[in-house]
Amino acid sequence: MRETVSKALSLGAIDVYSHLFFCALIALSLGWSGMAPRWVFVLVMLLGGLIELAQLWVPYRSTSWNDIGSNAVGTIIGLIILCLGKKLLNRGADG
Repeated sequence: MRETVSKALSLGAIDVYSHLFFCALIALSLGWSGMAPRWVFVLVMLLGGLIELAQLWVPYRSTSWNDIGSNAVGTIIGLIILCLGKKLLNRGADG
């Protein structure tokens, strides 16, 4: 199904987009809850690494350094959005 959606939307490797999106979303959620950004990064990367490791034993799945790189980029994007959002909210509260 992933390949069908990818072809229909002309996205190429949709796997990269999903890693970026979900890691950014997890980073935003953890960061918004008050966790320090460095620990958010460590936790999301640990989770992504464990998922990649688990895929060694799942049929029709494979591990990839590209996936881990996409996880890192997505996490950083999420943390940047979080930082910018907090600055905007603080600026709005100050008037």
